[in-house]
Amino acid sequence: MPGILHCLSGHDLGFLRSAADLWSVNISGKDAPTYMRSLAAALARHPELEEITSALPDESRSALAELQSRGGSMPWAAFTRQYGELRPMGPARRAREKPYFFPQSTTERLWYRALIGRDFFRRDDELVELAYIPDEFLERLPVFQGAAEPAPKLEPAAQASVERALCWQDRILDDSCTLLAALRRFGTPAVLREPAQPGIDWELLRRLLTDLGIIARDGKNPAPEARRFLEMPRGQSLQWLATAWMSSIRFDELRLAPELICQGTWPRNPLPARRALLRHLAGLHDGAWYSLEAFSADLRRENPEFLRAGGDANEWIILSARNGKLLRGQEDWLEVEDAWLRFVLRGLLFWLGFVELGFAAGAEDPAYFRKSDWCGALLNPHEALELPAENAPAAVSSAGILSLNRAAPRVARYQLARFSEWLENGPERWQFLLTPASLAAAADQGLTIRHLTALLRKYAKPAPSPSLMEALTRWETNGREASIERLWVLRLSSPEALQALRESPAASQLGDALGPVSVVVRPGGIEKVRAALARLGYLSDVEELLK
Repeated sequence: MPGILHCLSGHDLGFLRSAADLWSVNISGKDAPTYMRSLAAALARHPELEEITSALPDESRSALAELQSRGGSMPWAAFTRQYGELRPMGPARRAREKPYFFPQSTTERLWYRALIGRDFFRRDDELVELAYIPDEFLERLPVFQGAAEPAPKLEPAAQASVERALCWQDRILDDSCTLLAALRRFGTPAVLREPAQPGIDWELLRRLLTDLGIIARDGKNPAPEARRFLEMPRGQSLQWLATAWMSSIRFDELRLAPELICQGTWPRNPLPARRALLRHLAGLHDGAWYSLEAFSADLRRENPEFLRAGGDANEWIILSARNGKLLRGQEDWLEVEDAWLRFVLRGLLFWLGFVELGFAAGAEDPAYFRKSDWCGALLNPHEALELPAENAPAAVSSAGILSLNRAAPRVARYQLARFSEWLENGPERWQFLLTPASLAAAADQGLTIRHLTALLRKYAKPAPSPSLMEALTRWETNGREASIERLWVLRLSSPEALQALRESPAASQLGDALGPVSVVVRPGGIEKVRAALARLGYLSDVEELLK
C-alpha cells in the first residue's frame, strides 16, 4: 500500500494543519507541498504512535484491526458501510464544523488523523477504490487483540442436508446445437417452446450465444463462428463457451435476471461482479456442498460492493418483477443481489457445467450447490477437459427417419436437421424425417440432394438403403410423386343418392370420387353437405368431429 506522503497528497493546507494538531506535532511550511512533506516525515517516526492509537475509541481500533486482518486495505464502500460515511467538505465548511475535532463517524476520526487513506488501485485488471493504512503506520501499529472478531469462515453444509442432486453436465452443448439448427431450418426457435424438465430458457440461450458471437447480431442466424464451435471436441467446446461467457462485457446477467426488470440504457460493466463470484467459487472445497444462502452472505461480507462495482448504481432503474416496486436503498439492494445470485448460481453456472445443485428433503427449489468435477478446467481453460468423443453414427431407416443420440457429432445433427422435419428434440435422442416438403425447404436455402447424400454416407451406419437413395434421386429429378393427405370421405348407400347430392347446391363442396358411392368432401364443407343430405331425406353421421 502507499505511504503517508501519498495519503496526504492532494489535501489543502487547512487539512494538513488540522492533522498536525491532532498528532501534536509542530510543522512549518510556506505552502501545502512543503508542509505535506514535513508532516509525512514527522508522522512516519512519531514516537507515541502506539500510545495514541491505543487510546482511540473501541470502534476506531476495531476498524484498524479489520484493515490489519486484510493486509492493510479493504474496499472503501465496505469500510464506510461498516464504520460510517465520510462527509464531503470543502475548506470553508471544514473550518466552520471542525470535523477533525467533532467527527460523526469512525471513518472521519481515522481520516482526519491520516491513519487511513483512500485511492483507486488495480486488482485483477479492475480499478477498485480501497481504504488503506499507510505503510509506515501499518508496520508500526500494535496488533489490536480482541478489537475485532474474525469473520466466520464459510463451512460446507452437512452431506445429509442434500437429499438429491441435479447435474446438468454438458447439455448446454446439445441445446446450443438444437437452437442453432432450429434457427437455420426454421428461422425461429418457436419449434422449441416446450423444453424438457428441467429445461433451459431458449431465449436466454439465444441471447448468450448472440453476445458470444455464435449467433449473428440480429439473433436470427448462426454466425460463421458457429461451425467451428460445433466441430470442436466436446471438452474444448464447453471450455470455449465458458471462457467466452467469463470475459463477455455484452452479456449482462443483471439485465437478464428473471426476477428483475431493468429500465433505461444506463452503462454497466458486468465483469467485476462476475469475477468476484467466480473467485469466491474457486476457493471452495472440491466435492463439498454449500448453502446458497451462506455462500451469498460470505460473498457480501468479503466484497459488499461486488454487484455495484461495474457502474454508478444510483443511475440504475431496477424494478421487482414480482410487484413492480422500484428497488432503491440498501434494504432493497439486498433483493437485487439475491435475484442476481440466484440467476447466476442456479442458472448460468449450472447450465455451463460449473456447479451441481442440491435439494433438501421435499424441496422444489435447490438450496445447495457444489463445484462440478469440471469446474477447475472451466475456470482455467489451460487445463485439459476430456469429455466422451462424438463418434456415434446416425441411424437411417428405409422410410427416411434419421435418429441420432448425444454421442453423435453435433455438426452432423446440425446439418441433417436442415433437410428434415423434426420429430423428437432430445435431450437424449433426436429424430428427423425426410419429406418432399423438408427437401424443398432445404433447396430454398441452396442445399442439394448431393449435399444430403454426402452427409448420409459420412455419418450413417449402416449405410442408407438403396431404396431411400433412389427415392432421393427420383425426388431431385421429378419432384413430389406421392403424398399422403387427411381427407373427409362421404359414403352413401347408393349411386343414386350420390348423383342427387351432385345436383344439389352442395355440389361445390364435393371433391374427387372414390367409387360409385364414395366421394371426398372439401375442408369446411361438411355441414353444408350434411344439410343438403337432410333436405334429400338422408341423415348422416360424422365419425370424428373437427377440432
